[in-house]
Amino acid sequence: MRGLAHAGKLVICAAVAAFLTTSRASEKSALPDAQFNLESERKILFDELNRQLGARDKIALLSSQVLNDQALILPADRDPADIVLRRTRALWRDLNAQYPSLALSSEEARLSELESRNPKISASDLEKRFSFFNEICAVRRKIALSNPLISFDRIVFAKHAPGQYSHMSDQYYGWWSRPGGGIFVLDDFKSDAPHASCLTSAFANGSFLRPEVSFDGSKILFSYAKYHPGVSGIRDKMDKENVPEDAFYHVFEMNADGSSLRQLTHGRYDDFDARYLPSNDIAFLSTRRGTALQCNKVTAAATLAGNLPDSYVRCGGGQERPVAVYTLHAMNSDGGDLRPLSPFESFEWTPSVTSDGRILYARWDYVDRDNMPYMKLWSCNPDGRNPQIIYGNYTRNPYSTFEPRSAGRSGRIVVTASAHHSVTGGCLVLVDPSAGSDGPAPLKRLTPEVCFPESEGWPATFYNSPYPLSENYYLACWSNLPLQREGRVNAGKGLAICLYDAFGNLEPLYRDAEISCACPIPLVARAKPPELAPQTDWSGPQEGCFLIQNIYEGLTGIPSGAIKKLRIVAMPVKTQPNMNTPRLGVTADDPGKAILGTVPVEADGSAYFRVPSNVSVFFQALDANGQALQTMRSLTYVPPGQTISCVGCHEPKAQAPRSEPVLAAAREASRILPGPDGSWPLRFDRLVQPLLNQHCVACHTTGAQDKLAAKFDLSAEKAYDSLINFGPKGATLRDQIKRAYARGQSLPGECQSSASVLLHLLKENGGHRDVKLSAKEFESLITWMDTYAQKQGVFSAQQERELIELRATWRTLFQAK
Repeated sequence: MRGLAHAGKLVICAAVAAFLTTSRASEKSALPDAQFNLESERKILFDELNRQLGARDKIALLSSQVLNDQALILPADRDPADIVLRRTRALWRDLNAQYPSLALSSEEARLSELESRNPKISASDLEKRFSFFNEICAVRRKIALSNPLISFDRIVFAKHAPGQYSHMSDQYYGWWSRPGGGIFVLDDFKSDAPHASCLTSAFANGSFLRPEVSFDGSKILFSYAKYHPGVSGIRDKMDKENVPEDAFYHVFEMNADGSSLRQLTHGRYDDFDARYLPSNDIAFLSTRRGTALQCNKVTAAATLAGNLPDSYVRCGGGQERPVAVYTLHAMNSDGGDLRPLSPFESFEWTPSVTSDGRILYARWDYVDRDNMPYMKLWSCNPDGRNPQIIYGNYTRNPYSTFEPRSAGRSGRIVVTASAHHSVTGGCLVLVDPSAGSDGPAPLKRLTPEVCFPESEGWPATFYNSPYPLSENYYLACWSNLPLQREGRVNAGKGLAICLYDAFGNLEPLYRDAEISCACPIPLVARAKPPELAPQTDWSGPQEGCFLIQNIYEGLTGIPSGAIKKLRIVAMPVKTQPNMNTPRLGVTADDPGKAILGTVPVEADGSAYFRVPSNVSVFFQALDANGQALQTMRSLTYVPPGQTISCVGCHEPKAQAPRSEPVLAAAREASRILPGPDGSWPLRFDRLVQPLLNQHCVACHTTGAQDKLAAKFDLSAEKAYDSLINFGPKGATLRDQIKRAYARGQSLPGECQSSASVLLHLLKENGGHRDVKLSAKEFESLITWMDTYAQKQGVFSAQQERELIELRATWRTLFQAK
């Protein structure tokens, strides 16, 4: 059987041999070195700095957000020579202070001489100023390349043309790939004539993604998809038999010299962004997340036996552009023991391993809220435990924080602030989690001349692939060509490898005039982070627990004692790619919903309860009437055999847990009291329509005796639309939901049922006319309203059957009604 198996025996298999051809196509993938010309590079930089001078005032508005003022365009700057001269001085000061023994006296003398000459050369004499600019750049290069942080001699990188579809999601699907490039090693990059040698020249023409170097510097991971000219135009990509298996990205590993190549993943799934873990296992992203609600080793192994369906993004796509969800997975170093690290319902991006051994990544978390701005930073342990927000779950600007990497001992993280509707690229930013978990306070811009793409405009140039050498110094890629939005294909060239520093110095190291460069990484051994011992128990019961110490921690406006229960809502994945098909509710990208039920909250605000493991869920805090006081706008989950503990609800992440015991922990974990009929999965026709049939339809239907009541039709065909549109303008359920969706976060006490005109009508004066709902009926109506009044919570009849069957296997998790 093909797959991630054959532990210890994985060699160059037939699938790899098919890639390794000596055809003309394979020869094209090994592009010859373009002539690297420093003077040409400096002319590009000269022109770019002139452009920035024209945007001086706009850049100055960001002065409070920049890491170092030297990266701004200052009032005294007349031209590019002025800018580079002062930035070079700042660079010299920093290196001289950090490394007093560094022999930079001759460069400092030359720099001082240039500073004395600068005022004497008229800014209007462009020819002389450009010549002077070149002199400064030559001195800067000597100073920059003397930095002890770049004591390595070789850099691994990819040559890669961005995909044919410019979107943060689609850039990693093999069917959109463009040909050319490979995995390269850059030698002599400190000289004026760097040389790039291709390690993958034997591959057939294709696309290469995001290499990673092992901790000992001996191996390289990367992903590759063979280029098939007609694949992008296939009208039905959902039928995987229409797409060649080698047109999907797969993970490969080779020695640092290109030998001992082996393919680690197979199948019609895109596998990419592989990263070495301290245990020597490999984490990677994959579309093999599939359609299962509960993900585990069984569901992962099933992807090895055949081409299973994918799950899809809720807000777009189609059969010609199916946007398949990819999430974190792990495997052994030989490709075996495949397991999901995350059961997340939406995308996860660009993982890296932190200096303390965790996995840092971005994820797209949009539960009942606007889909645009919430691609932010999360972390988890290498076995999937302890998923937690690091930054930005309620931050709208920037839209995306991709390519995170630890930037030193301080805990700061460098990211590429990116767009939603484009490929990864934008402004380099340092995130300081100790300064907060949301808003602008934790952000310091390294490249303030580049706006946050899409949320602040579309930049003329952009960065990506930051690799921190320290908080001030980075390998990165910089493009002198603009970032293109969805609908426009990004140029296949423009990105060059550079050394960038926090003072604004951009030192070119290598460019290929024909194709972009990406992901430069030193080819050298580096410190291996500590190995966090795995604790996930895949062999035991597929369940875990949550322990909340005090739910009132972090909540404002809700008095202590008001919360009596938690409602647990699971989110099934989308099983087909068309937006708003079927129509689930009010918004065009409603999530699937299936209500597990409720668990008690103790008098001290604590809760301890069992849940099925590796199921994406969110919680709602309920009052004594079962009405939601607060609801989550993101998902969580617990690995099998684990207990996830939190201090409270939206509490500051640095807040220490309580030292005194909590009431819920003094007993066994609560079992779940199932939700009302029709809530697993959510179905309006089973949850709400029965009570309408019993109490309302006799009067509220076409042809009823009361003509006014008949206009408010609550028959099965009309009831859903009638109820969500009931009430004065601005106060209907539809209006409430759209406001909350746009706001992006739940405000205490402002969930749907609490403001419902309909619920108020049914409760005032003991009921509406003679209608008196029972407590059970009110529970059904309130449950429907507070879970965003959806028509249904599944995407297909098959998914509904699977959910019902799955829940039957969890019977020990529930208490009797």
